[in-house]
Amino acid sequence: MGKLGERTAAFLNNRWLVFVAAMWLQSVASIGQLARIGVAKDLGDSVGSLAGFLCGIIPLWAALLIGAVANFVGYGWVWLVVTGRSPTLSLWPMCILIFIGTNGETFYNTAALVSCVQNFPKNRGPIVGILKGFAGLSGAILTQIFAMIHTPDKSALLFMVATGPSMVAIALMFLVRPVRGPRQVRKYDQSNFLYIYSICLILAAYLMGVMIV
Repeated sequence: MGKLGERTAAFLNNRWLVFVAAMWLQSVASIGQLARIGVAKDLGDSVGSLAGFLCGIIPLWAALLIGAVANFVGYGWVWLVVTGRSPTLSLWPMCILIFIGTNGETFYNTAALVSCVQNFPKNRGPIVGILKGFAGLSGAILTQIFAMIHTPDKSALLFMVATGPSMVAIALMFLVRPVRGPRQVRKYDQSNFLYIYSICLILAAYLMGVMIV
C-alpha cells in the first residue's frame, strides 16, 4: 500500500497530468463561440479582470467552481426560457444571463493558464500557445459532438452549452492546479511538446476536413 500510495501521489502531482487536464478544460472553455448572441456574449467573454483578481486570492479549484456555476446558471436559464420551462424574459435580462454564462469561460481560461505557467515556468510560450490552440478548436469540437447527436431539437445546443463545460470544469477542478516538484526544463520536454503539437495539428486538420466535406 505504501508504494501504491506513493505512485498515486506522484501521478496526481505530475505537472504533465495538470497540462493534459488544462487542455481538456480549454477544449470546452470557449464553447460560447457556438452561441454568439451579440454584444452581451462578447462582453462576457472579454471581461476577465474578475477571474484574474480572484485567482490571485482563492484556490484555482474555487475559481473553476465559480466559472462552472456562472456558466450553468447563465446558459441554463436561457435554455429554460427558450424551451418554455421558465417565464419569457425581456431583452436586457436575457443579455445579462448570456453575459454571466459567457463570463464563466474566463475562469476556465485563467485557471488553466495560471496553473500551467506556474508548472512550466521555462516553457511559457509553448504552454500558452497549445492551450489557446485548444480553446480555438473548442467550437469546432463541440459542433461535431452536437452533429453526432442528430437531435431535431435545436434547443439541445443551449443545454449542451450550459452543462458540458460545467461538468468538465467540476470533474477537473482538483487536477488543474500548481503542483510541487521540479519545474526546470527536462530533456524530454521538447519531445513531449512536439508530440502535443502534432496532436493539435492532426485534430485541427480532421475538424477542418469534416466541416468542408
